[in-house]
Amino acid sequence: MGANAKSFSFLSIKETLHSASGDAEEITGLDSSEKSKDEFTEKEVKKFWDRYLENLKNLQPVLYNVLNTTICLVKENYTIFFEFPSNSAYDEFESLREDIFQKLKKYLNNYSIVFDYKIKETQKNILLSPKDKYEKMVKVNPILEKLKNDFRLDI
Repeated sequence: MGANAKSFSFLSIKETLHSASGDAEEITGLDSSEKSKDEFTEKEVKKFWDRYLENLKNLQPVLYNVLNTTICLVKENYTIFFEFPSNSAYDEFESLREDIFQKLKKYLNNYSIVFDYKIKETQKNILLSPKDKYEKMVKVNPILEKLKNDFRLDI
């Protein structure tokens, strides 16, 4: 290159992100291959969950009551599955999730744990007036409106 040649530097977002994530792993020591992965049983997880709820019962009784009906199971690949009885129970769990997650990892000496969850579908019974029922039926079958008018029915 001559003295008048301009040099250009191309910025690669992919390389920047890759090197930044590598630096973060080095700083925090979070290399996934070096994490403890002790095996654990469902009995151990339930023991932790019961203790956690018992502590919660004394500190925050409302949260205890909401989370006490949550089902906690162990699945494969270090997955802990929670089944929440309602959206509000899930929301309360989310407010404590990080605390639960960190304490559980330490308790089980397994830093590869992942949480999975399901919110139990609850069936709601809604009472409809005859007019509401009719309107729902017309949405499904618009010909009902014509029959109502042709036969001069009151609904």
